[in-house]
Formats: sequence, structure tokens, C-alpha cells
Amino acid sequence: MFWHLVEWAGTVLAAGAVAGLVVTAAGAMGAWLVYRWARRRVQAVTGTAARYAVQTAAVTAAVRRRRLPQVVYHLRRRLGSAPGLE
Repeated sequence: MFWHLVEWAGTVLAAGAVAGLVVTAAGAMGAWLVYRWARRRVQAVTGTAARYAVQTAAVTAAVRRRRLPQVVYHLRRRLGSAPGLE
């Protein structure tokens, strides 16, 4: 009788250990997925901000030199207005 109780307790303990490992593995996988998602979002935002900063820097530098970017210059020439700042 006592042996059966010990065997049952060992089985419950082993099942608990396996369940704990499964929960730990699932938590690690979930944390990794959240990290990967967040990293991609941050990379997308920083990439967009960097592209915007590069474009803005080029336009700002052109305005400071009193010279518009060539696209604007050619567009204004086609439309018949004088190229320059307004």
C-alpha cells in the first residue's frame, strides 16, 4: 500500500516537472516572438525617421543656400514661373 502511494507521488512529481518545462518553453517562445516583433517595429520606425531626416536635411540645406532642389527648379520652369523662393 505504501509503495503505491510513493509510486503515485513520483508520477505526479514527474508530470509536474514536465508541465513546468513545457510552460517555461512556451513562455520563452512567447517572449522571443514579442522581442522579434518589437525589434522589427523599432527598425521600421528608425528607418522611416532616418529617411525623413535625410530628405529634410537635403531640402533644408538647399533652402539655406537659397537654391531649391532640382526637381522643384525644373517643375517651376515647366510651369512658366520663375524658380526661386517665395
